[in-house]
Amino acid sequence: MISKSFYAHHSAFGAFSSFVIGKCGKGGGVVLNDVRPPENNVYIGYKRDGVISLLPFIKDDTKNAEEEFTGEVSTSKKEKNIKVFGEDEIERELSWASDTWTAGKFRFSILTPFGYVKDPSVMNENEKKLALAPVIFIQLTMDNTDSNKDAEMIFGFEGPKRILSELTDGKYLGGVYGRKYGFAVKKSDDVRELSRLDILTSWANDNYQNHGLGRAPSLIFKVPAGEKRTYTVALATYQSGVITTGIDAEFYYTSVFKSLEEVLSFGLDNQDYYLNLARERDEELKKSGLNEYRQFLLAHAAHSYYASTELLKREDGTPLWVVNEGEYIMINTFDLTVDHVFWEMRFHPWTITNTLDLYYEKYSYRDQAGLAFTHDMGVADGFSKEGYSSYELPNLTGCFSYMTHEELLNWVLTGSVYAIKMNDKEWLKKNMGVFEDCFDSLVARDKNNDGIMDVDSSRCETGSEITTYDSLDESLGQARNNLYLGVKTWAAYVMLHGLFKENDLGEKAEKAIEKAKQAANTIVGKFDEDNQYIPAVFEKGNTSRIIPAVEALVYPYIVGYTNFVSEDGVFGELIKVLKKHVMTIIKPGICIDEVSGGWKLSSTSKNTWNSKIFLCQYVIKDVLNIDFGDKEIEWDRVHATWQQVSCSEDCATDQVNSDTGTPRGSRLYPRLVTSVLWMK
Repeated sequence: MISKSFYAHHSAFGAFSSFVIGKCGKGGGVVLNDVRPPENNVYIGYKRDGVISLLPFIKDDTKNAEEEFTGEVSTSKKEKNIKVFGEDEIERELSWASDTWTAGKFRFSILTPFGYVKDPSVMNENEKKLALAPVIFIQLTMDNTDSNKDAEMIFGFEGPKRILSELTDGKYLGGVYGRKYGFAVKKSDDVRELSRLDILTSWANDNYQNHGLGRAPSLIFKVPAGEKRTYTVALATYQSGVITTGIDAEFYYTSVFKSLEEVLSFGLDNQDYYLNLARERDEELKKSGLNEYRQFLLAHAAHSYYASTELLKREDGTPLWVVNEGEYIMINTFDLTVDHVFWEMRFHPWTITNTLDLYYEKYSYRDQAGLAFTHDMGVADGFSKEGYSSYELPNLTGCFSYMTHEELLNWVLTGSVYAIKMNDKEWLKKNMGVFEDCFDSLVARDKNNDGIMDVDSSRCETGSEITTYDSLDESLGQARNNLYLGVKTWAAYVMLHGLFKENDLGEKAEKAIEKAKQAANTIVGKFDEDNQYIPAVFEKGNTSRIIPAVEALVYPYIVGYTNFVSEDGVFGELIKVLKKHVMTIIKPGICIDEVSGGWKLSSTSKNTWNSKIFLCQYVIKDVLNIDFGDKEIEWDRVHATWQQVSCSEDCATDQVNSDTGTPRGSRLYPRLVTSVLWMK
């Protein structure tokens, strides 16, 4: 691992909560309905031979909390011998469902089990509990076999205010914050609770008397002389009642669990199931054949993806799936939905149609060209009014303008990939009319019949449309006559052709393939033979070169339409010029940053997005069959360094500066799970 000091999310499926930890000297803790890391002291370590040794997740231990009450400097003679491990004294391994720190004979792990999740509407009660329990696990291990004295381990953090035994008649030990979150073990003679204003001084001096004003209720675990012990702790969250506006909904797990204590109890009773599930995921990643950097990038991405997930239940009892947009916490941003489809098809495909159906139900609208969809569904658990997003505004030409064409494509591509790949004929039958409306709308946005978009939505008023790459320059940000969006439109027509043909809509199928041919011919016609590339924008003499020109090839390929992305197929000329384009631009000084050696999406912008890099890496190698050999591993090392070092305080981060890897935006972000495409 390049660096061991970086934040990571640790979350349960659909709970929109996280235990965030990992940045040395910064602390951590639990966050609810958000993804930003708190910076509370976290106490993890052990006491042996009178010395307390802690992992480096405390910020400041010089203050005496009692002084805040007395107003005087403490004259206490009590001492505490504390060692905080430096980064160079610990090892760390982040895997798909675990995060582990090792310091000598001490090991600390956070386990975040995940796996395939069925639609809750077809689950029985116990399946719902196992799949939806908002619980993760902590494990502490210490090898005390070489000592003739007992040792102790500690786990606790600032945030919880009360010891759990007081609320459970002593059946469970731990710490809780109201009814919202807490951690627990079952009562044991070898475990005790400790809550004090100055917990480390009390522990150092063997003072185990609890104080109601304690700031970090903790668990103290005995490790007898000559033994090695492992203890498992459940950490859970619970939020009851309606938590949203616009659409009233509550967390789905509240229908099968009535309290925080019930979740903690269920987690502990079923810990073997959850720990095995975590091990399965970790083993799957380990055996994937991916290099160490890709294994890390995929693991880091998964942790931040689940941190943003939220499974709700509407008033009629139906599930409502939300993936919040990282630090921006916009609801089901469509630009992300289309990129999450690869992950969600693997682990919970029903969430895809849940989102698509809600988009059509509440977040579609009609402009002068026909059917369209919004950028998102709202922000911060507040659903926007029907037909409008929280993001888009009229009369703009850059960030925050409308993404009408992009979002129309996103409904088509997400829906068609799902329907074909998952063979969901029932859903497709219900929505074939929507696909037909989408096709008609796409055609109406191509005024000059060259296959690509050249008509801005009337919702823009005096402004113009943008793409998902809203913060880049016009090479990727402008929608009209844009290479990236042109190839994406071509892909949508190809997918629609397949759907129409397979569902006996022959006339529509022919029209769709004709539109695809128009788009392909236009793109091929823009190829610069002298310089062997396609300009990013087909107007104003633009000379930018972009990697996402090939991004949309993934959609036909992933569903098995390989003939359409083959040099020998009907679109062979398009594929050939895209391959030439790639070979021209994947070079230092163009789309390889000369300073860092990492990928730049555009030759004219330092703003590069990791999620799109991962997606395009997959397309270039697997779809276009271009193999860059050992260069690939070096690129992966650079991209992993960006996450571990440059973005160490921001968990998985999408938008970075290509020269330094420092964050530009899209921090704490779910979109990086495009990396799951690397898994075969």
